[in-house]
Amino acid sequence: MNLQKSILQTIAFFDLFDFPLTAEEIKEYLYKYDKAVHIKEIKGTLEEMEEVEKIHDYYVLKGRGKLVDVRKTRKFIAEKFWGRTRQYGQYMVRVPFVRMVAVCNNLAYDNPTELSDIDLFIVIEKGRMWLARFIITLILQFHGVRRHGDKIAGRFCLSFFVAPEKMDMEPLLLKPDDPYMAYWTRLLTPIYGKKAYQQFIEDNQWLSEKYGLKFPDINEKKFSFQTTSRGKRFWEWVFKGWFGNLIEALLKKTFKKRTLKKAQKLGPEASVVVSDEMLKFHNKDRREEYRDEWKKRF
Repeated sequence: MNLQKSILQTIAFFDLFDFPLTAEEIKEYLYKYDKAVHIKEIKGTLEEMEEVEKIHDYYVLKGRGKLVDVRKTRKFIAEKFWGRTRQYGQYMVRVPFVRMVAVCNNLAYDNPTELSDIDLFIVIEKGRMWLARFIITLILQFHGVRRHGDKIAGRFCLSFFVAPEKMDMEPLLLKPDDPYMAYWTRLLTPIYGKKAYQQFIEDNQWLSEKYGLKFPDINEKKFSFQTTSRGKRFWEWVFKGWFGNLIEALLKKTFKKRTLKKAQKLGPEASVVVSDEMLKFHNKDRREEYRDEWKKRF
């Protein structure tokens, strides 16, 4: 793929979500371009492209200059949501058997609206998925910040849990192309679980091989919570053996049946996975729609 096409595809993808990019961000998120490229080459190529215009420090598709103000507005909303994530994240990371808590989708790249929820990707030790999920749900429900029904804005969406053995996202990719899942994987932003995130990176090397996208360097400052408390270790000890197995089995029996029953009522556009290693609840999977709209832009 030539550089112009790659740049255009990159800008077009983020245009789907009203998010203009700087030249540095274009270089970082360059779609399916596996050659080394200097920022000066990116900027020089951008100047030659008739489909793109520069507004201040941002590059947008022709006629989409209004997105610059949209991005600035959403940056303030993102700061508020990140504050909320740190506020309630301190409770989630203390839950026994939680190995990573990460933000995904629009907040991961500072692009939420006032009506957005806060999507979480949570890694839980295998064999304690239902227990840890139940505790996290109770905590957020108690504080009145869990998304449910029509209560969405600024609330936490608990729709994606995996065991460490299932952090490879490649099996979830649409064929033949899935730009949304590629960028979702690249932009995933953990607030806790450095060790698990390192494993996540290792498990998802397809991102570089298939899409030319590279993960950012791990910087401990990006992790709001870096240690495991004594209290968490104690409760993991309590729930580690037969007692934990009993509670896990009871919760699984109670909620799995209810979850599967609900999934049967959803349409074909839903994406639901219920297993001992993955709990994924998305009532509407829009990836094909996004891919089709993306292709219309270039």
